[in-house]
Amino acid sequence: MNHKTPRIRFTRLLYAIIALSPLLPSCNNTDTTGIPGIDHVVMIGVDGLSPDGIIKARTPHIDALITQGAHTFRSRGVMPTSSGPNWASILMGAGPEQHGVTGNSFDPLEPELPPVVSGNGERKLFPNIFEVIKHTEPGAKVAAIHHWDGVAAYYQKEHLDYAISPETQGETADLAIDYILQNKPKYCFIHFDDVDQAGHSQGHGSQAYYQAVEEVDTLVGKIVKALDASGLRQNTMIVFTADHGGLGFGHNEAVPEVISVPFILNGPGVKKGYVIKETVNAIDNSPTVAFALGISVPEAWTGWPVKSAFKGFEEPAGIYETKTFISSPDIYPLGRGFVPSGGLYVNELPVVKMDTSMEHGTVIRYTLDGRDPRSNSQAYTKSFELDRTTVVKAAKFMAEAQVSRIRTAYFRVVENDGQKGIRAKFHYGKQLEALPDFDRLDPVGETVQVLEFTDNGLILPQGPDQLAMTFESYLQVDKEGAYTFYLTSDDGSKLYINDQVVVDHDGNHGMREKEGTIDLAPGRHKVEVQWYNSGGGMGLYTFFKGPGIPKQILTSDRLYLNRNYLNSN
Repeated sequence: MNHKTPRIRFTRLLYAIIALSPLLPSCNNTDTTGIPGIDHVVMIGVDGLSPDGIIKARTPHIDALITQGAHTFRSRGVMPTSSGPNWASILMGAGPEQHGVTGNSFDPLEPELPPVVSGNGERKLFPNIFEVIKHTEPGAKVAAIHHWDGVAAYYQKEHLDYAISPETQGETADLAIDYILQNKPKYCFIHFDDVDQAGHSQGHGSQAYYQAVEEVDTLVGKIVKALDASGLRQNTMIVFTADHGGLGFGHNEAVPEVISVPFILNGPGVKKGYVIKETVNAIDNSPTVAFALGISVPEAWTGWPVKSAFKGFEEPAGIYETKTFISSPDIYPLGRGFVPSGGLYVNELPVVKMDTSMEHGTVIRYTLDGRDPRSNSQAYTKSFELDRTTVVKAAKFMAEAQVSRIRTAYFRVVENDGQKGIRAKFHYGKQLEALPDFDRLDPVGETVQVLEFTDNGLILPQGPDQLAMTFESYLQVDKEGAYTFYLTSDDGSKLYINDQVVVDHDGNHGMREKEGTIDLAPGRHKVEVQWYNSGGGMGLYTFFKGPGIPKQILTSDRLYLNRNYLNSN
């Protein structure tokens, strides 16, 4: 489902906004001398683009901006890591606590958090780069061509000469090129959205995600080529950045993969092939633009210009040591999006292979019992075979210290003897907003036998994406105790044990997890999972843990088609 929701109006009682002057005197975080040769700025913003997208996709045009300019892959967004607060921070030179944009549903007429100051205009927004440029140079042309229409909440049209939200990102690029060539704007903001949509629908790190990155790279090439052909390139600085990255099908987690984004400067006066060492944040984008153009900024802006990216400026004194983020070890087969690493192996044994890239002398250490690896855990030196269902956890260590996040892979080994499995039924729905009454629906086609409670790898019947499914099987429990079940789904789902609801995860929502716990005695227990999709991205995974069993995917090594109890309840 689409995670960017339309703006809605809040009706709650607000604190009164104290009227302040539209643009207060400039502060010390800018220099009005400007960078010689920079007369125009084109900012290209790509929604949902992580550094990983540039590193792993084929992006020759973005790569050229990097090699011929200054960049960092450690620019940090703001919290919450949704598009609204981050694009507002990029355009407004301050964070949510200043500008008041705390989510995608921001309504400038009735904000939850009023801005600390407001500029000119009917909607009384926190001053942004468009207004700042117009205030300094009223005759300057400024424009915003943005694929996601939600960006319109963060500017006032009276401060722009051209503002439009096209239907496609191809049209976005074409309209931006036409406007730049015909009007030579002082500042033009261009926004592309398809990378974020690919992350939500197919998963960040999926083939579709990298394909979307490559498509954006082609559009970047068109823009740069047009600037070259027009002669504007020699006087134009290009700023390339993003609002957030992603993990799985979303970007809500406070982890480096989500909050770290690329920041690239390219143009006259910018150092070539330079890796920026100073800290860079979303709020520094507009102060850097103002600095390059020699424009004074409001005192309420909290961002600082990234001066070290320009020739003649050194990195600021007193930089603290920044530990390079070391990626988690890859465990093959690699997972993509919410599809975990590992895999399902039927009547065969898996071979575990990990990457051997040792950044800064790191060592991969791993466990096979579901526990987190420690400095004394087994070191990985070569691939090895598993003979049973196993949770593999691995991390990179340097001496005694863990220097990466833990990577988890779920290897499921099933001997399919005809007794194990899950019965699944398909149903079609219409405008689903919750799990349907399955007793009133006719199943589509025959009941099928699957080996996991998941939509992944199923041969789904052709038809609309308003789809509902039921799964039924019997879980073999060998040891009495508390068992926890987890549903990760997009959209709603429920899990029943012996006809008792254990996890209620119903309703339209993105891919996220919910859990429930039940005490079980030895024997076989009926398990039923219900799930539906209401358009857009879809997904379902079922995990469990119990006495002596680490959290893992609930698969058919423990699931039976019939209730033939081995022990009495």
